[in-house]
Amino acid sequence: MKQHRYALWFGLAVGVLLVFAEVVLIPLHAAGRAQALLGYLIGGLHLFEIPGFTVSELLGLCPNHTRTNRGFILALVVNVLFWIISALIIKRILRLGHFSDTSSTETNDSDQPAPRYSRRQLLVTGGRAAAATTASAIAYGFFAEARWFEISRQQIPIKGLSPGLNGLRIVQLSDIHHGPWMSRKWVRQIIETTNFLAPDVVALTGDYVYQSLEYVEPVAAELARLCPRIGTVAVMGNHDWWENGQVMQTEFARRNIPLIDNDRCFVTPNRRLVKNAKEGLCLAGVGDLWEDRQLYDPALADVPGGMPRILLSHNPDVAEQPDFLQSGYRVDLMLSGHTHGGQIWLPGVGAPVTNSRFGMKYAKGLAQGPACPVFTSRGLGMTVMPIRLGVPPEIAVIELISA
Repeated sequence: MKQHRYALWFGLAVGVLLVFAEVVLIPLHAAGRAQALLGYLIGGLHLFEIPGFTVSELLGLCPNHTRTNRGFILALVVNVLFWIISALIIKRILRLGHFSDTSSTETNDSDQPAPRYSRRQLLVTGGRAAAATTASAIAYGFFAEARWFEISRQQIPIKGLSPGLNGLRIVQLSDIHHGPWMSRKWVRQIIETTNFLAPDVVALTGDYVYQSLEYVEPVAAELARLCPRIGTVAVMGNHDWWENGQVMQTEFARRNIPLIDNDRCFVTPNRRLVKNAKEGLCLAGVGDLWEDRQLYDPALADVPGGMPRILLSHNPDVAEQPDFLQSGYRVDLMLSGHTHGGQIWLPGVGAPVTNSRFGMKYAKGLAQGPACPVFTSRGLGMTVMPIRLGVPPEIAVIELISA
């Protein structure tokens, strides 16, 4: 009965902490208070929340990863029950191991050879090792890999690229997901690193926020600090629409960050960003595949035939869409995000989840689509779980060279 009481108190304590995070910690973070510290606390508590959160999602009570009141209450009940049962199971395993160790000690005479391990001992030892390995991996993915980013570099040949644009440097930022797990200071570090890389063009490929409308204005303010030599272009992602697409559009317009969803602009051979041009490079964009429309005519029609085109699409699956393939428009490179590289990459397995209908094909890096090459950024932030494992965040530097 004693271990049952401990398990009950543990489950209830988890429930109380989850309510405290929802009522106190998350609003404080959204208000900009102590975000670095609160990000760790909220993210750590979310790991305990995942079982109930998953059940609520499956039952449709957390649409677009946003909890309704009913969804939160159901998740809370499920989590309390889950952690009570888990505590009982863990206690049972530990007791089995204790009894096995004790019985081995009592029956082992110093003059006799050590007995072989029993099946129970092997199971207990294996379970402990697996638990320790899993806990270590989660701690590494939570405290280490999720909090630093790599700078990747690609040289991509483009047919028909103007000599004046040879060596054009595009820095792509994707899936920043400023939200309860990621501080504004961390976003600022991304912006400062990007500026240090001296980009000619910054391409923003969507999903700037996560879980709250309160993060839209701060992330737009930080993105306005970008200082490319030529200019910045952006498209929106599914999370931007889920939080409030109209507010995001308003904030980007207020900060003079051009959104080119179902639109385009041009980089001239003398490296200026203009609305119309007969020579140079076309930078086009389409709306998010999940939450918007993809209008290829306003993005790509009437572009001079010899001019190369780069298409920004938050979701790389656009590369396989029948409407895109049937449009017949030339695209020399598509820049996308959305997948986070799977966010967790298991040796010998790859990413269990990529949010792409084509699995690993567009999970990360450069892939050849039916009509054009697609570069999918691993992104910078996280969703669902505050962990990255084997898929570090990425600032992508893409240098265009004449084919």
